[in-house]
Amino acid sequence: MFDLDHTLVRCDSFAGFNRRLLLNDWWRAALTIAASPAIVLLWSRKRTRSVAVSALLWIGTIGQSGRLDELMSAFVTRQFASRSLVCTEAVAQLQRHVRDGDRVVVVTGAAESLARRVCARIGCDGVEVVGSTLRLWHGGWVGGESCKGDAKIRMLAGRRIEAPWDCVYTDSAADLPLLMQARRRVLVNPRPRSRARVAEVLGTDVEVVVWEG
Repeated sequence: MFDLDHTLVRCDSFAGFNRRLLLNDWWRAALTIAASPAIVLLWSRKRTRSVAVSALLWIGTIGQSGRLDELMSAFVTRQFASRSLVCTEAVAQLQRHVRDGDRVVVVTGAAESLARRVCARIGCDGVEVVGSTLRLWHGGWVGGESCKGDAKIRMLAGRRIEAPWDCVYTDSAADLPLLMQARRRVLVNPRPRSRARVAEVLGTDVEVVVWEG
């Protein structure tokens, strides 16, 4: 199992895509600013954070819902035109697992349709991808099922990918549900807070790697 954002790539791919959508037209940016008090309030509460994300995505896609695939492809081509945002050592590790005949799955909170394009662009094409879903709503796109935390396990099970996992690579303590059911756990360039949280739960039974390439 590999996480995508901040593990295989050094960015939040879906946040970057959403930001680009909002900046494509002046009126989308203006609408975002006008709605920002409500969006900030929704974002500040964990239970309603997904609503804030959906609101931003809807503003970014209203009126061009039929172009989502085109917009995603254009963003990925531009965002990863160079390798500066790619964790090449993590990608190389994924490719080694593929060559060894392992079943490799990228499981991510990013929209699955976007994650597939990112994986293909950075050299991880052909691996299985499980991610969040999107749905149409009143002429734009909003979030569907979120592939985060415990939901990752449920969505993996829906694809007949059952625990325990041989190995999980992630940067984040948000993936503790996955890590707890892995035989080998690898934290990739973790932030101090995530590293401390994982150590609190799992002790020393975790590998920490710093991949700068």
